[in-house]
Amino acid sequence: TEQNFTMGVSDAMSGTKRPLEEETLEPSSDGSNTAATNTSNQKAGSSSLSAEAAAVASDLASSIPSPFVELPYHGEHRRAVSAVSFAPSHGQSPFGRTVVCASASADGTVKLWKLTDDMLARGGCADGDGAAAAATAFTAASSAADATGSSGGDRDGDTNVLTAIQTLQGHARGINDCAWSRTAEYLATASDDKNLRVWDVRTGDALVEFKGHTNFVFSCAFNPQSNLLVSGSFDETVKIWDVRSGDCVSTLPAHSDPVTGVDFNRDGTCIVSGSHDGLIRIWDTMTGECLKTIYAGGNPPVSFVRFSPNGKFVLSGTLDSTLRLWRVGDKDVGGGGGNGGGDIGAVGGTGGPTGGGSALGGGGARCTKTYTGHANSKFCIFSAFTVANPRRHSIVTGSEDGSVYIYDLQRRNVRQVLTGHTDAVLAVAAHDTREILASGGMTDDKTVRFWVPKARMHEGTFGDGK
Repeated sequence: TEQNFTMGVSDAMSGTKRPLEEETLEPSSDGSNTAATNTSNQKAGSSSLSAEAAAVASDLASSIPSPFVELPYHGEHRRAVSAVSFAPSHGQSPFGRTVVCASASADGTVKLWKLTDDMLARGGCADGDGAAAAATAFTAASSAADATGSSGGDRDGDTNVLTAIQTLQGHARGINDCAWSRTAEYLATASDDKNLRVWDVRTGDALVEFKGHTNFVFSCAFNPQSNLLVSGSFDETVKIWDVRSGDCVSTLPAHSDPVTGVDFNRDGTCIVSGSHDGLIRIWDTMTGECLKTIYAGGNPPVSFVRFSPNGKFVLSGTLDSTLRLWRVGDKDVGGGGGNGGGDIGAVGGTGGPTGGGSALGGGGARCTKTYTGHANSKFCIFSAFTVANPRRHSIVTGSEDGSVYIYDLQRRNVRQVLTGHTDAVLAVAAHDTREILASGGMTDDKTVRFWVPKARMHEGTFGDGK
C-alpha cells in the first residue's frame, strides 16, 4: 500500500449549484451627479456617498468566501492514510445530518469519524483562547458521550485526537480505497489482499467479499443505484460486481498497466478508468464497450480519474504534477445532462488549457482546463470537486509537499494552500453539501485532518452556500 501506487478514487459527489457571476463595482448616479450648491448639501452628499460606498463594500466583503482553516480535532491511524471519503448527505443516512468521514489506511482498517455541529461551529477558533475553548468544549462533549456509551472522546490524554465511532477491520493487508453507497448505509473497500468488501457501517460487519482480482485492488466506486460496484486493479483489469451476490458480472481488459482510478458517471451508464499506461478510457456499463480513449500530450501516467457531478467532464491527475479537466460530453458518453448539472458544465466555456498537454486528447476529447502548482510525480493522489458554496466552486487536491491545494474551478489559479500535515498528502475529500474538507497524511504523519471556512465557525452553517 505504501508503494508509489498508493491510491485510487472514491465515490463521486452529487448535488450542485449554479456559480455566481463576478460582482463589479460601478459609480452610483445618486452620489456622483449631485451638484454641491452649498456647504450643507455638500456634506449631505458626501455622507450619503460614504454610507452607500460602505454598504457596497460590506456587501462585497460578505460575498468573498472566507479562507479554510484546520479544525483543532484530528483522527489517527497506525500507518499511512490512503483514502478519505465523506458519507453522502442525501438518502436515508443512518447518521442523519451529522457529518461522518471514512478514512482508509495501510494499517488494514477503515475508521469512521463523526463531526458534530458543535465541533464544527467551535472549531474555527483556531488561535489562542479560541482553541482552548474549543478543546474544552470537545472534552466536555467527549465525557458526556463516553458516559452514555456513544461516540466521540479523547485518547491517550490528547483532547485533540478523535475516537472513531466505528472501525472496520478484516482485510489481510492495507486498504487503498473506500466508497460509500448512496444511502450511506454501506461502505466498500479495496485492498492489497486482492479483494473488496462491503460493510454495514452501523454494525461494522463485512456483508460481502468480492474475489477475482489477481493483484492489488486499487480503487472502487458504487454506481448511483448502489447495486453495482466497479473496481480497478494492478492486474490491469476493471471489474463490475453485483453488490448483493458478490459475483463479477463483467471483466474489462482495460489497460496495459495498473488501473489507478475508476468512477461511475451520474446515472451509472458509464465508467471511467485511468491507468499508469497514460490512458483514460470511458466504458459503457451495460455492454462493456470502450466509448472513448483520452490521453494527454507526452502520455504521462494517470494517477486519478473522476467524473464531474454533471457527467460532462472527467477530472484526471497525472504524474507530471497536473490536473486536467476533459470535456467528454453527454451525447456520446451516457446521460450526463439534466437539471442541476450546469455548474460544472460551464467550466469549459472560456479560455483554453494552460501548462503541459494538448488541447485535444485521444478520441477527440477536449482538455478545457489544467491546474498546476501542487507536487505529484510519485504517488497516486486524490482530488475532489467542492461545490457546496456557489461562490467558491473549486478543485481540491493533495500534494507530495505535505499541503492541500485548492484551485479555482473556472480561473485555474490556486485559491489557497492548506498546511498542517507533516508528510505527503495523498487523501482528500469534500463534503457534498457543506463546506468541509478532509485530508490524510502518509507514513510520517498518519493523521486525518478537517478544514472549514473561518468566517462560518461562529455561525455553525458550513455550507449550502449560506
